[in-house]
Amino acid sequence: MELTEKFEKDNCKNPREYSLIHKEIPIKLSSDMWAALAYLLWYVPDISSIQSKSNELISNKEYDYYTFVEIMTYMDLRDEDCLFTNEIDEKIASEYKKRICTNSQKLILSQSDGETKTESLLRHIRNAIAHGSFNIVEDLMVGFDEKIIGKDEAKTTAIFKIKPKNLLNALKMLNEDLTNQKLISKALKNTSYWVEPYQEGFERSNKFDLYAKKNERRYAIEIRNYKSQRDIDKGFARKLADNFEKLKNERVRPVLVINTSFLQEESKNELIAADVLILDVKNIKKMLKGRDMIREIEDAQSLYKYKK
Repeated sequence: MELTEKFEKDNCKNPREYSLIHKEIPIKLSSDMWAALAYLLWYVPDISSIQSKSNELISNKEYDYYTFVEIMTYMDLRDEDCLFTNEIDEKIASEYKKRICTNSQKLILSQSDGETKTESLLRHIRNAIAHGSFNIVEDLMVGFDEKIIGKDEAKTTAIFKIKPKNLLNALKMLNEDLTNQKLISKALKNTSYWVEPYQEGFERSNKFDLYAKKNERRYAIEIRNYKSQRDIDKGFARKLADNFEKLKNERVRPVLVINTSFLQEESKNELIAADVLILDVKNIKKMLKGRDMIREIEDAQSLYKYKK
């Protein structure tokens, strides 16, 4: 599964005509659709609801591509079904509002500055539902988000026709399964590491996030999520190095996953001196593509220490 620019318009011999106006009031919705609405309105991460949890991946631009591809998988969307664009042709929007092909799903979304693809998707669907700009056609939910640009004038910012059950699967995944830890675990597995939660004395431990093994090499993985350099205090590296110290006796190499732009050079050197491998976000992205960055960084940091 990937996301490129291979979007294909519907080529349907017998498109289904429909209207956005609901024939029955209130509209009849399946149990899957009601559940999807509940998630969208109250439970998806990082929205203005007291029921909403936080999820660092939804708004993380670094992991944007991989997060959205995961959503595509759960929604059973192909690369050809998804388009992110600066502006939507109103002729296309007008056509979608009259008739649709019911044999495929489609996402045509505009994306705001600084917004991830996942944030864009959730925002547009929530807006369309809130404004009643949607309807159910056979097993598809068809909807439109619009932006008012003048008196009696609006421009289309999103078009979607998706299966409610698939949407529900994706929303559940966002709320319950998609975490930084799972994404990093996937990156490790993509590079042939055996991965499990970290244990001490055959019991799960909160001391580290993950344990990874490849051949005879073993690693304790510590994941730190910071949004700015201000979140890291001056004693950060020393505390972490002390925490990793006892691993030497167990022949386990500590690995720190962190945004390295937030680390001062002094802190980096202190961690490297303590035999801590430092993985940046960009390294995780390379590992998701199958490149063993742990081994490469292990070799690079050993050479760095030798030169010093």
